[in-house]
Amino acid sequence: MKIIVTGGAGFIGANFVYYELEHHPEDEILCYDALTYAGNLETLDDAQKNPRFRFVKGDITARKAVEALFTAEKPDVIVNFAAESHVDRSIEQPDIFLRTNFMGVGVLLDVCREYGIKRYHQVSTDEVYGSLGAEGYFTERTPLCPHSPYSASKASADMIVMAYHDTYHLPTTITRCSNNYGPYHFPEKLIPLMINNILEGKPLPVYG
Repeated sequence: MKIIVTGGAGFIGANFVYYELEHHPEDEILCYDALTYAGNLETLDDAQKNPRFRFVKGDITARKAVEALFTAEKPDVIVNFAAESHVDRSIEQPDIFLRTNFMGVGVLLDVCREYGIKRYHQVSTDEVYGSLGAEGYFTERTPLCPHSPYSASKASADMIVMAYHDTYHLPTTITRCSNNYGPYHFPEKLIPLMINNILEGKPLPVYG
């Protein structure tokens, strides 16, 4: 099976690439990433030594480039990690988040519809639910209630994924992960930020 992993040079995407290469030797992985500020090609150095892995630089919002990729590669599955993912940045530059997180997903879905795939998987976030209520946890029945341009753009992407599933019978799934941490974590995120600030003797910023 050939899997295109969009945003695979980011923190979660890179971990997924390594997991797939280790646990699914029958699969071929192609990473498609625009290498924006959160994408780091060095995280995939070991993957690029594997003959079942290839990297292609590209933007999910560029329809012609995505179509050319599908024509050349004929993928079976798309796993979309590509996203702008920082709340503060989304407040400062919401247009970038809407372009990538919503319009980019629309491009991927429409090309998937045209070319036919076995599965499109959207990697979303628990932030689409908004703030935790009195119960202290989210479920799949929790209403979407985004409160930032970032979370709104991700919620909008989830909705368009569901619309393509219902309207065009596109085989889609969505996961809404929460508080991920681990290898390749981008330095602006909470855990690496705190660790780096402690090591450098800087203040520890805590929201609220």
